[in-house]
Amino acid sequence: MRAYVSGVLMLLCASASSYALTPDRALTQYLHRIWQTQQGLPPGTIYAITQTPDGYLWLGTQTGLVRFDGVRFSPAADDIWVRQLEQDAKGNLWIATSDSGLLRMRDGVLSRFSHSNGLPSNAVRCVVPGKDGELWVCTSEGLSRFTGGHFTAFRQAPLARARTGCAAKDGTIWFAGDGPRLTVWKDGRFTSYTLHSMPPFASVRTMLCSSNGDLWIGTSGGLIRLRDAKEKLFSHADGLPDDRIFSLMQDHDGSIWIGTDDGFARLRNGDIESFRSRNGLSQSAVYALFEDSEGAVWAGTKNGLNQFLDGRSIPYTASEGVPSNNTGPVLEDRRGVVWVGTLDAGLARFDGRRFSALGTKDGLASDTVRALGRDGDGSLWVGTSRGLNHLRNGRVVRTYTTASGLPSNDIRSLFRSHNGELLVGTSSGLAVFRGDAFTFPAWLPPHWSSAVRALAEDRDGRLFIATGGGALDVVENGVLREFQQDGAPVRDVDAFFRDKDGFLWMGTIGGGLRLLRNGRVFSYYLHDGLFDNEIYGITADADDRLWMACSKGIFMVPRAELLKRADGLIQRVQSKPYSPMDGLRTIECKSGVQPAAATMRDGRLWFSTTRGLLALDVGRVLHRLSPPPVEIEDILVNGQSEKAGDIAKLPPSERKNLEFHYTGLSFVVPARLTFRYTLEGFDKGWINAGTRREAFYTNLPAGNYRFRVTVCNVDGTCNETGSAVAFSLAPRFYQRKWFVPLCLLAAAIVAWLAYQVRIRRLRAQFELVLAERSRIARELHDTLIQGFSGITMTLQALSARLHRPEDKESLLDIIRDAGSCLKEARRSVAGLRGVHGRDAGLGMAIAAAARQMTETKDIRLKLKLEKDPKGLPAEVEYNLLRIAQEAVSNSVKHSRARSIEVDLHSTAKSLRLLVRDDGEGFLAPAAGARNGHAAAPGHYGLVGMKERATQIGAHFELASEPGRGTSVSVELPVKDL
Repeated sequence: MRAYVSGVLMLLCASASSYALTPDRALTQYLHRIWQTQQGLPPGTIYAITQTPDGYLWLGTQTGLVRFDGVRFSPAADDIWVRQLEQDAKGNLWIATSDSGLLRMRDGVLSRFSHSNGLPSNAVRCVVPGKDGELWVCTSEGLSRFTGGHFTAFRQAPLARARTGCAAKDGTIWFAGDGPRLTVWKDGRFTSYTLHSMPPFASVRTMLCSSNGDLWIGTSGGLIRLRDAKEKLFSHADGLPDDRIFSLMQDHDGSIWIGTDDGFARLRNGDIESFRSRNGLSQSAVYALFEDSEGAVWAGTKNGLNQFLDGRSIPYTASEGVPSNNTGPVLEDRRGVVWVGTLDAGLARFDGRRFSALGTKDGLASDTVRALGRDGDGSLWVGTSRGLNHLRNGRVVRTYTTASGLPSNDIRSLFRSHNGELLVGTSSGLAVFRGDAFTFPAWLPPHWSSAVRALAEDRDGRLFIATGGGALDVVENGVLREFQQDGAPVRDVDAFFRDKDGFLWMGTIGGGLRLLRNGRVFSYYLHDGLFDNEIYGITADADDRLWMACSKGIFMVPRAELLKRADGLIQRVQSKPYSPMDGLRTIECKSGVQPAAATMRDGRLWFSTTRGLLALDVGRVLHRLSPPPVEIEDILVNGQSEKAGDIAKLPPSERKNLEFHYTGLSFVVPARLTFRYTLEGFDKGWINAGTRREAFYTNLPAGNYRFRVTVCNVDGTCNETGSAVAFSLAPRFYQRKWFVPLCLLAAAIVAWLAYQVRIRRLRAQFELVLAERSRIARELHDTLIQGFSGITMTLQALSARLHRPEDKESLLDIIRDAGSCLKEARRSVAGLRGVHGRDAGLGMAIAAAARQMTETKDIRLKLKLEKDPKGLPAEVEYNLLRIAQEAVSNSVKHSRARSIEVDLHSTAKSLRLLVRDDGEGFLAPAAGARNGHAAAPGHYGLVGMKERATQIGAHFELASEPGRGTSVSVELPVKDL
């Protein structure tokens, strides 16, 4: 664990060296941000600031402990007064509180140590990590050393007054409090040291053990440096903002930062520079100072959190000594001195550290400076609204006006031609300086009085004049003419730039960029990739990139891309605008000043803006920031916060709503970090979240998932590894793999059981039918047949007593008819009793019945009975059998047929029964016959067959014509069985 923490701290230190504040900048030149209650900062004075290895910033306030990620403040412990925050070598965060004891945060869990654990008092004033993992704690009742999980108290009188302390590199621990006496712990014992430079009645508020061995003591009466037993007192008289010192901090550069009751100061190389509330500090009293892993310095006050960091540029305004923020032309002379003209406060000279001003009192013709130019001997020309000044060694040596031959005293542009002549453009024309006076060029037409905005020469020596009226003139071979592009004039040129190849670039007011190359003019507009169509100044850096000052700020385009676009090799160029890191500051460059942009010897680019000067360090502007860390802060399951380890397996009831809260841990441009995330196992790709720091999922199906999030900083550098958390959602019982097969099996079992129940029901019905048939057969046998038998026997006895032949013959006919009826009755009884067995089959039953009815008749019987389908319901078999019997019986009795054909045929789709004879036939029912030969009242054979067919769902068809026989057809769909 210790090795891990050490590695993280080394990484943070390396990061700090890359992004630390540039020490040669003034405090007012750093980018300054403030967070107050309006931005979410909890109320209360900030007494301590630190940063843990995971990248979070921690604030100890009067109202609690707060975690900060650059955008959101998250209270970690409420209702405690935090005095100090300190980290030990194991990565533990120790929190000293005013009345709640000592708190320790380890792996996000807070533990509390109080008087009951051995602390001398719950009023903890300071925490000092020592060597070998020991921890020193200052309390109101004395010192305590925490080792091995136990506190050892030291209650001697001097120790009881300790309110602050620090640990030196050699392991020495220094303590101090009220009075000038210091307590020293070294080699296992306490000694004391008395400060002699400490003012009377002062008390020590804070201490700093610096990296070079110096001990810095902040008191209520100034700052004391103890070096090699020698003391030096710094006070308000030495440049401190105030003598009451509240906080001390050393940055990576070795500078000492001092928080006082009236702002803070930086002590570097013996110089003290201050920053107060009048400079923008959130409040005067600075109780906490801290340098984070990216090199930014944080200051905590009573009324806000302040951050200071290097911007992408260096602003120079009135705060840094520029005479006015209404700046004009900017130029560097041959000695490396930067000259800045203002439009209302004269001329400024910058020697690399400070600005000095020259105005009318110093001999300047006017405080309005619109043009600057260099002379061949290194002197400087200054064009003002009331004349032209010549400066040598920083002093005005001469002033030129209309009395010297100038067309006007309002100087607008200056240019030195290839032959060394100085051309001066004024609001009323152009003049050339020859000898010691100004004359009009010979090629200039008489009374030519146009305002001259800018001047330049191309590599062929042609002079270009941009006029205030918008026209562009050119002097070629001693002749002045209007310059045109493809027959059209070029208008509104405001700036010229001649590159290293001699190509001439022209910036226009609303007309984009022009390039004059080899006699041809190429144009660039917004649709060609240009950032803005209004260009006020053009310059170049050492890597052949063109930088342009425009109405929307500053932008850069590689010159090679512009040339490729002119040659038609590419369709668009890539403009890269300069973007200030605060994201709120707007930049607008200044038009009508010459030059509005310049490249200095040190490689910096200077631009004149509406809010002062802006110096760009190209390397820093184009430098890509390191990928920021990204952290999944919280996971909400149905609104309840869960740790990543606790959601590895979620039960089904907890998968309704999942929220993932994540953040990027960079404080350079925190509000402009952009994120993307994906839920592997659910999302098909990455989701761009922009600056949003939450992801929501609702009603996820069961499965295994992995939530991933990545972050990109403002310049597009991304942390592709990102952060991830894996989890699974258990399925409900109906979502498990076995559920569908089980349901299918259950359905099959239910269907089989239903089939068996139906079969049993049909069999029961069939048994009932058989029982009823047997009962009817018995009744017929016991009543009708017995009665017929008795009547027949009686009639035969009567026939024996008759003597008349005709009577006897008539009675015999009656006996024969009665016998036939009796025979038919017995046959019906035999059918009711089921002459065929249950397993004989429908075909065999039909064959047996047909043979029985035709065996005594002179009728030829043809049987075409295929094997009937298995599993026919008994009801279907019975009704088909009765239809066949009725059809055959009708043919035998009434048709006088010579042959009867019975056909039973089955397919996969249907079962067909056909009974056909070659008898006399009859009129079909549709023709008026009721039922053929049995049409007399009381005969219902045909109706019965139709009813039986309908009962079993079959299609019944009767076909008959007189003299052509009769056919009865029954077709039953097998699928209906």
